[in-house]
Amino acid sequence: MLKTLYRYPIILILLLLTSCGDEGLVDPHGETTLPAPDTGDFRAIDFPTATGSAWTYLNVDTNQEFTLRVEGTRDISGTTHRQMTVSAITTEDPNELTLDTIDHLAANAYYFRLDTDFYDVFPFPVLATYFFKTSDALIESAFDIYLPVENPVFHAKHFPPRRLWDFPLEVGKQWTVFEKTAGAPVSVTRYVVERNVPITVPAGTYSTYIVQEEVTYADSEDPSIFLISPPAIYWVAPSVGIVQYRYNRYRATDAFSAQTFALKNVHIPEPNTN
Repeated sequence: MLKTLYRYPIILILLLLTSCGDEGLVDPHGETTLPAPDTGDFRAIDFPTATGSAWTYLNVDTNQEFTLRVEGTRDISGTTHRQMTVSAITTEDPNELTLDTIDHLAANAYYFRLDTDFYDVFPFPVLATYFFKTSDALIESAFDIYLPVENPVFHAKHFPPRRLWDFPLEVGKQWTVFEKTAGAPVSVTRYVVERNVPITVPAGTYSTYIVQEEVTYADSEDPSIFLISPPAIYWVAPSVGIVQYRYNRYRATDAFSAQTFALKNVHIPEPNTN
């Protein structure tokens, strides 16, 4: 399992040296309370995040699947965050752990970085992410990865945190997921392009908002030369969440390779109050 991780000894050493130690996870001091519902058709309260929620996604080309689950809370830097675990994607080989599922979480191929640089080929599986939600945003602040060492779970923080969703969702709205100016600049933007779009997936038929995500980045020492990724696309339904998404692996390979994941099963605890 995870034989390919040993190809990255320098990254592994740097990860261990930069571990956040005592600044890692501690018991939560109490749940934050979501403010009163805001205006708009797709509000923060309509994006389910309650503990016990679970979404299983199916790769429409390979029939591989994985599951996201909201499982409890943790205190990170003085703010209570919810934990979302990420299961391994199913494969024909039970000893193989596939890493492709991390790309949709935010800014595909720009997930982990040391100092000012991202790693184009992310070699470590993400086990969990940590987020909190307000009346106008869902913010992801940290994540756990698996390392092939004695204490394998490594906790890392985003700097800056990522604004994954900006509420209410309205056609024409756009927002910055995150922006990095140190080293090679990277800017990630999401924008709402359409609403009331019907889509049928294994879990059912839904009326969705279409949100696209675009990454602008520099791939050379010349800061005036920028590249723009082909957009990732999210179909998002109120009271359900992400129904389907599509992205291109444009950083980890020389050729674009589109991947589409469709919702297979969903469980949202009742009532949906947060």
